[in-house]
Amino acid sequence: MATIADDRMSEFFEKRTILHDRIRAGKQAEVIDWYHKEAVFYDEQFERAGFSYIPDMVAMFQKYSPKKDSKILDAFAGTGKVGMALTKAGYENMDALDGAVGMLALAKKKKIYTKFIHTVVKKEKVADVADGTYDAVCMGGSFFPTHAGLDTLPTLLRMLKPDGVFIFNYMQWIADQYDDYSYDSVDKRFAKFENEGICKVLEKNPCFHRTDEPGYLAVLQRGRAVIA
Repeated sequence: MATIADDRMSEFFEKRTILHDRIRAGKQAEVIDWYHKEAVFYDEQFERAGFSYIPDMVAMFQKYSPKKDSKILDAFAGTGKVGMALTKAGYENMDALDGAVGMLALAKKKKIYTKFIHTVVKKEKVADVADGTYDAVCMGGSFFPTHAGLDTLPTLLRMLKPDGVFIFNYMQWIADQYDDYSYDSVDKRFAKFENEGICKVLEKNPCFHRTDEPGYLAVLQRGRAVIA
């Protein structure tokens, strides 16, 4: 006999199917609208839905950005799930960036961020963030078309101080569906960045986005090259 919790999980995955359809269709405005409207539901069901990448991200922070007063940008922060985990690990100087007002509204209630940046990250520089602002940038579960695409990586990297780290995960189901996001294509993009002196890859390890959704967790360290 199905329980209320089971029904809520079924509803979650039905809603997530709608989101994935919008991603595949390249409908960025509709993707952002989904996150805005479903923010409360998403926040409530996140852990039960099996998202499991956050402990691995925190471990990379502790390894590569161990100072607890490091200035951190939680990019595509959503409702603050990664930020909460970092706070519990002792980090205390974080800003949040997201394109969905509903998500940021819930993140504000957690009282863990200093500044809130409501913007859709594109190829162009984010007006509210000066180059070299942050010691670390994290991005959880957001590396896909219509959200944080390949062209946004330099935009996020330029926000880092020299030697700052960018920690993010990316999913196999995205790599399987988009040639530009295949593991081989992403590796080539990383190699291009390294050749240009934009960053270097410190680590790239297997990581599960959800308990049944494999992918990778990458740590990039900002180089000295100017990003045009």
